[in-house]
Amino acid sequence: MRITTLNLRGFFDWEHRASTVAEYLRGLDPDVILFQEVVFLPEVSPFSPVELLNRALAYPQRHEAITRLQHGRTHPVYREGLAVLSKAPVTATQTLALQHEQGDPHQRIAQLLDVAAPDGVWPLANVHLSVRDDYALHHLGEVLGILRDKGERRILGGDFNVDHLERHAALWHDAVLTSSIASYQSHPSSHENDDYFLVPTEFVIDRVLVSGNDLSDHEAVTVDLSRA
Repeated sequence: MRITTLNLRGFFDWEHRASTVAEYLRGLDPDVILFQEVVFLPEVSPFSPVELLNRALAYPQRHEAITRLQHGRTHPVYREGLAVLSKAPVTATQTLALQHEQGDPHQRIAQLLDVAAPDGVWPLANVHLSVRDDYALHHLGEVLGILRDKGERRILGGDFNVDHLERHAALWHDAVLTSSIASYQSHPSSHENDDYFLVPTEFVIDRVLVSGNDLSDHEAVTVDLSRA
């Protein structure tokens, strides 16, 4: 199973980026793509950027959770969230609103989904955690706690917004973080790494691929996974 995560950065510089993003993803050919910062801006387009990308990519399964009202500089209020493209059927999805702490400028969600591939169900979670380390780590602990209480072991992918997340490995057990087996910086402008996969040991990370920095302000991170 090849899974890619990309913080899409909404419609920023879209006319110049859209074809580059589509060309990269078409060449990479992942089975599942997790997107963050997917926006709905009716003054720009009646379609989300993932809808527009999928005209070129033609994935049969598209699930979007554009559930948050955010305050921005260019657009005073805009709608933003997460999205998934999948080749295989997505048999279940759930969008969870995460706790909002005082002072946090963003409301965050997690998108859970089950992908029914030929070799069985792949349980995934698409995350975009908050922009400050303490908020983000609280969100990660909350997501992991919810999954633990549900008895679910999911592959987490997305924009965790924490540089050197491997330093906080006490938050999880029986899972492997991509940055612990590959060296990369997914947010080159800040010389930080914000994007990861956290993979339960029921699965094996066979390969980690990282794009260049011409897709977004984040690089795309891809994992090739197999079952242990």
